Order: sequence, then C-alpha cells, then structure tokens
Amino acid sequence: MTLVGFVVHTGRPQAVDSAASLVEWLRARGVTTRSLSDEAVGADEKADTEAFAEGVNLVVSVGGDGTLLRAADLARRADAALLGVNVGRLGFLTAVEPAAAPALLALALEGRAPVEERMAIEAIPEGCPWERRLWALNEVMAEKRARHRLVTMAVFVDGEYLTTLSGDAVIVATPTGSTAYSFSARGPIVTPRLDAILLTPVSPHMVFDRSLTLDPDEEVALEVRGEEPGLVSADGRPSVEFPIGARVRIRRSDRRARLVRPVDGPSFYRLLREKFDLPVDHLRGGSGGVARPGEHPDRPPPASEPPKGRAPGREG
Repeated sequence: MTLVGFVVHTGRPQAVDSAASLVEWLRARGVTTRSLSDEAVGADEKADTEAFAEGVNLVVSVGGDGTLLRAADLARRADAALLGVNVGRLGFLTAVEPAAAPALLALALEGRAPVEERMAIEAIPEGCPWERRLWALNEVMAEKRARHRLVTMAVFVDGEYLTTLSGDAVIVATPTGSTAYSFSARGPIVTPRLDAILLTPVSPHMVFDRSLTLDPDEEVALEVRGEEPGLVSADGRPSVEFPIGARVRIRRSDRRARLVRPVDGPSFYRLLREKFDLPVDHLRGGSGGVARPGEHPDRPPPASEPPKGRAPGREG
C-alpha cells in the first residue's frame, strides 16, 4: 500500500489535528498521502474531487458519518477500502476513535484488517438535465423543491406501477441507510448483513405511509407528475434537478462499499443499543430488571423515583 487518501471535516479542529497526526504517522512509514485541495492537513499531495481517487489504495475519513459518506463515494471511484475515524457526534458508521486509529491503520497497511462489505445503490436518470449516475451507501432521496409545495411522484417496482405519492419526499435506502433519513421517516431498521432496498415515503398525503422492503434485485423507478418539479440527492451530496416528466431508476449497485473494521469492534446490535440509548438489563447482585430509557447498567440508578402508578411529572 503506497498511497492513502484523506477526507477530513475541516470545520472541526479535532478532525484536522487527528488527520495531521495520521499523515505524519504514515509518512514515517514511507506511505504517501493525499487530501482534497481544500483540506490543509499536511498531506504530501493535494487533489480536486475528480483527481482524488486516481491511484489511491485506501481512503481514510476523519470526521462524522457525513464525512464518511462523502469519502465512501471517492473510495468507490478508487475501488479502495474505507477507514472511518470518528470525530463526530453519532459515529454510527465510523470505525474507531482517533487514539485507536494508528493500530487499525497498521493492520490495514499489512492487509490484515477486517473489511466489511455493504450493499450500495445507484440512481440512473432518464429525461433529467444530468447524465451521471448517482451512487449511494445510505440512500437516494427525491424531494420537493419548494418549501410550501408538495412533489408528486409515480412509483414503479420492476416496471410495474405501484402508486402515486404526493408529499415531501421519497427515500430509497439500503440497510446501511435504514438508521439514517429512512429511520427518521419511520422506516424499519435493517441489519447490514441483509441485502434489501427500502422504499420510504416522507409525509405523504395519503392514509398509507409505511415503508416497503424490497428484494435487492428489484428496481425502483420514480417519475415526477403534477405541476411541481423536484430534486434528487445521494447520501446528502448536493441535489440535482428532477423536472416534471423525468424519471430516475434506482437499483442495487455492482460496486459495494468496503469498510475497514477493528478486529474486536462493536457489533451492529451493540451500536444500536448504545447510539439509540436502548433500555438494557440491570445485573446487580443477581437481580434482574430493565433499565429505563437513558439508564445504563454501569450507571447508578436515580436517587429517587416517582411514586408507583404515576408518570414522572404528572399528578393524580
């Protein structure tokens, strides 16, 4: 491995400092580094977005999940694995904290780090003013353009008409993206070990407002109807125009994301428990019990509890 590319959240000083430290660590081992042209992290080379992927053997993102999603598209172009260093708030996708990054990076350089493959999707435009396919690890979203308007879209699955939705947006997500925007719109959580496509409407003006879970080989098509155009975006990157009468076909991508993981990293279910603060069992002194939201087995219980039969903050 001779060239490592960095994608850094430059708005966070800790991310810049962590990236600079890793660049120095790699240089001491004879590895060349590259960063995007607007990221001053002391890398050997600077490149714009189009040239970044050329020759890169590994991509390192330093920031939060949003930074990792940006880096994932660049890693896909380079056909390289992606290592995420968490300097963000949620850190659901990023693999390690800055202090543990050098050890995992060393394993990656030696080809001994575990690599987890994740399903991705791509959006293919038809009748749109843009021609490039959009690749996404999390989701492709077709949404309204005007704040106080709705966008109307006909939905097709494998060429068969399903329904027409009027609302704020339609999200087509992967299992990885099931804990992102789709989750916020009441979509299901899906283990990333399962390949599937999630179709989630956002605030639709109809009684049916549930997600559909589709086979990964089924293709979703969205076509703008009515009088309002829309926008299309992939993984939160800048939106592109979605004119009336245009269509996008969204299907499983042939190029999967490859995420570098720690040898003894947390499981998907542990991340769910910790990131979403799920209730857990208290195992103190052999007594059972389920923790209330916000409580953890390694934290002491509250000093006082409300009387039984009353909800906190309520009388009578």
